[in-house]
Amino acid sequence: MLWLKKKKRPVVGINFKPPLFRSPSPNFAEMFFWEAKRQGRKVVYWKRTKPDILLIISKTSHQDLLDYYKKQGVKVVLRLDGVGVKDPSEPKKDNLNYLTATKSDFIIYQSHFCQRMWERLFSLKKPSQIIYNGADEQIFSREGKRENFGFKKLIVTAARWREWKNLKQVIDVFLNLDESDLGLAVIGDGADVPKHPKIIATGRLSHKKMAEVFRGADLMIYLPWFEWCPKVVVQALVCGLPVVCSNNGGTKELVGNCGIVVPGERDDEEPYLYPNPIKINYAIEAVKKLLNQPKPCPPRPDLYLSTMVEKYFEVFERVLES
Repeated sequence: MLWLKKKKRPVVGINFKPPLFRSPSPNFAEMFFWEAKRQGRKVVYWKRTKPDILLIISKTSHQDLLDYYKKQGVKVVLRLDGVGVKDPSEPKKDNLNYLTATKSDFIIYQSHFCQRMWERLFSLKKPSQIIYNGADEQIFSREGKRENFGFKKLIVTAARWREWKNLKQVIDVFLNLDESDLGLAVIGDGADVPKHPKIIATGRLSHKKMAEVFRGADLMIYLPWFEWCPKVVVQALVCGLPVVCSNNGGTKELVGNCGIVVPGERDDEEPYLYPNPIKINYAIEAVKKLLNQPKPCPPRPDLYLSTMVEKYFEVFERVLES
């Protein structure tokens, strides 16, 4: 009788020390670790165990350790998060993202926009694949508890708020709607919101609580000057929310036919990394349309965290076999 040899699953090392317990609002690395573990895959902290393959998340300052593993023949997959440019006149100068990329065997881009920006700035091409960020479908789902802030209709926005996330125009859009039964929930740290009876600033929330707010809302509005692949938008889409988003960046790739894309004032200029206000009248009309003519969004299993992790491991297998 012939016995088929069971294929060994790769041990993947990540440049992130996994916590002992799940945090209520995990970052990408932690979500990847826990989902891989749930799927029965082996992911380890790269300083503790020699892996079969490395997943470097964003970049690493431990270039000596990276070099050591490279000399040992360990393949390196880099998940790029932005471009890391400090001086636009010299994009490669003091750039850990770029330095890490030069030592990688394979690059995972979060979006086609991310890939275009990277190749335009650095002219560095490596074997690569686009894999969008995923939302934990066990938390961000259409069914479950819904937050009720007391409004007949609710718009939600979410981010770790910085200037280029463009909260100012989100609020301008909301105030221009001037509907008595409509509220706005602003999720995330650093939100500078005016005192207003119909604007709720929640601060940072756990993923469980975010999902409840998303399920209780009618749509999401997200208008950064540019964006790579926002996890909050992925999470909202998996909860079934339509999204009004800015055109510049990777967000529109996620939204597809589940929302409306709003043009910016400087979308046609290069290299896309500067103040780029949206055309506010377009955004106002887009929000009105989605509120008054709601259209169910199709399920998005392509944006599930489990799907994302499976795609990453398909890349690992392919890189190891190449």
